[in-house]
Amino acid sequence: MASIYDYPKYYDVAFSYRDTARETAVMQQAVRLFSHIPVKTVLELACGHSPHLEHMANLGFSYRGIDLSPAMLDYARAKAAALGSEARFYQADLADFTLPEQVDFAYIMLGSLYVQTTAQLLSHFSCVERVLKPGGLYFLDWCIDFSPLSNTRDAWTCRKDGIEVRVRYTTKLLSPAAQHYEESLHAEVHEGKQRFYLSHKNIRRAIYPQEFILAATHLHKFEFIGWWNDWDFNAPLDRVSHGIVRPITILRRL
Repeated sequence: MASIYDYPKYYDVAFSYRDTARETAVMQQAVRLFSHIPVKTVLELACGHSPHLEHMANLGFSYRGIDLSPAMLDYARAKAAALGSEARFYQADLADFTLPEQVDFAYIMLGSLYVQTTAQLLSHFSCVERVLKPGGLYFLDWCIDFSPLSNTRDAWTCRKDGIEVRVRYTTKLLSPAAQHYEESLHAEVHEGKQRFYLSHKNIRRAIYPQEFILAATHLHKFEFIGWWNDWDFNAPLDRVSHGIVRPITILRRL
């Protein structure tokens, strides 16, 4: 079965439930509240189809994106060209990348911090440390596991531009000691009279709160600013004991 990452148009539809305008506004609010430097250049890690590109351009930010998927990067480049944006894109691994210039703000969405080992996690922080200017923010969405590994199931349907995509998402515990689980996404695509299926599987390493703090602030040059529930700066996680939904975390480069 073909990978959904090779068909960015359908991936775009599958995740079109997101309010990217609100997400961009929250990131802009984070900059106002916590950044020690003015922001002109932003970097999206694991950018995929670059869903925030237009919003970032409207705010006057110069956009950079890195991803492993050539198809996703081509899709994002076409989007940038249609917008008249001078965005730049790089094919690179999250755990081993560099850029020709530093950026003022970095972010990663939907838990896309895909590493499989502690060494890769530490290498990732070293990479971000190199490319992010001192005083700049690293904004992470849903990348930290605030509950133990478990088997989960979720399903949703999205429609856009006459296309319907039905998604099933599951995780399966593989190794508690290695903090590994298998993440699977299956998509049923309906476009006109066509119906076909796409999927994707990968091994994901859980990242727990205190090891995240250790890796970022003790082993690398980041300051922990805070974490909040459901993209709401009025809901710090230190006051939440249950019902954690799509948490965000902010670091600042020292």
